[in-house]
Amino acid sequence: MRSILKVAADLNRFQPTLVIPGVEITHAPPGQIGELAALARKLGAPLVVVHGESPVEPVAPGTNRAAIEAGVDILAHPGYISEAEARMATEWVVCLEITSRHGHSLTNGHVARISLLTSATMVVNTDTHSPENLISRERARQVLVGAGLTEEQAAGVLRNNEELLQRLRERLQTLGIL
Repeated sequence: MRSILKVAADLNRFQPTLVIPGVEITHAPPGQIGELAALARKLGAPLVVVHGESPVEPVAPGTNRAAIEAGVDILAHPGYISEAEARMATEWVVCLEITSRHGHSLTNGHVARISLLTSATMVVNTDTHSPENLISRERARQVLVGAGLTEEQAAGVLRNNEELLQRLRERLQTLGIL
């Protein structure tokens, strides 16, 4: 992780796009997620994400709950997240992702509905695998409205993204990456 933090610090000195080093815990057994998230934080990862129970991949049941209990920053593509899990996410301040990624986005409407019902914090994300997966703010708004949110609710989610980014900037400053 030290090498990644150094590369991020170097890149952030020379380019306008902010590099936020982080970890996405993917397809780990639910019982191991807490340990992995704690290790990622110990090693200095400013951002910890867990690949949630997307309906398009064979993710182990219990992954969403384990990620929330680990207090990660974002539970990505949480699929058919339960109301109880979303309430936990609210309490643990874990953001639930509305994604622009094909496949994972099939349950965006469900995630949005459950998040509104439980006051869970939503963020919009891309699950970018290559540069062409990056999206504009306007496209992010379209993804959110497409998930069933009103324009006002979509604007609120975009503000959530900005607030998360501010917290991450503070972590980067603490680590000397900014």
